[in-house]
Amino acid sequence: MTAIENLLQRRTDLSTFLVHLTRDGMQGNARDNLLAMAEDKFIEARNPFGPASKYEPLLADSVSQKAVCFTETPLEHTWMMLEKINGRGVQFEPYGLVITRATARKTGCNPVWYTDITVRGRTWPAKNINLMIDNALRRATVEDGRIDRTLLAADPVFQITPYFEQMGPISNGRRKEFWWEREWRHIGGYWISIPRIVAILAPADEHGDLRDRLSDIDEAWERRPLLDPRWGLERAITALADVSRGDATPFPDPD
Repeated sequence: MTAIENLLQRRTDLSTFLVHLTRDGMQGNARDNLLAMAEDKFIEARNPFGPASKYEPLLADSVSQKAVCFTETPLEHTWMMLEKINGRGVQFEPYGLVITRATARKTGCNPVWYTDITVRGRTWPAKNINLMIDNALRRATVEDGRIDRTLLAADPVFQITPYFEQMGPISNGRRKEFWWEREWRHIGGYWISIPRIVAILAPADEHGDLRDRLSDIDEAWERRPLLDPRWGLERAITALADVSRGDATPFPDPD
């Protein structure tokens, strides 16, 4: 009888890895954000997610909706996450970190639970999640109409809402989809263990300089492979195997 692990590792539609991509923002550009993560060994959870995200200001830290996000997109298709996709609300840059799904599970990450909202007139699961949030707010409303934050934080629905996401059209032509996102989330900030980082993502023409910068931060980073997320699978394999660049193309340098 075959073990399930031996079957799954042959399926090319499933990814062994999760990728965290950075983007430009108020704290700096995507490259600077990557270097800050490497130095702090920590990925900050900056944004709230899920159907209760708009209530983040009312919620206690113990039930914060802020999360660190990863995508389960197969490594050789990470390039797609960098494209300017019509209807998508975020733009990622070619910088990030790669971990395995096994590491993600060991360190408290969970897949996002997508619920469809495409067809009007149906009672999709999202409606019931929103109803539970409304009920929690009502139970936490005291006599003067004020929200009691302690009562609100005690409601268990806010422990699971960061893991829910809508699937389908949202507003203003935007949409979210399981098909390309396949997101995992870690509630709160994510501590980085350098030996568990499979690879660092960055444009190929920056690898030399970035390697030096990372080595200055911590020598352990020097042992982590650098990949360009726009490379194909075979080019990435040669880099992971530490094959010299001149031997990693179909056109060898002349003797």
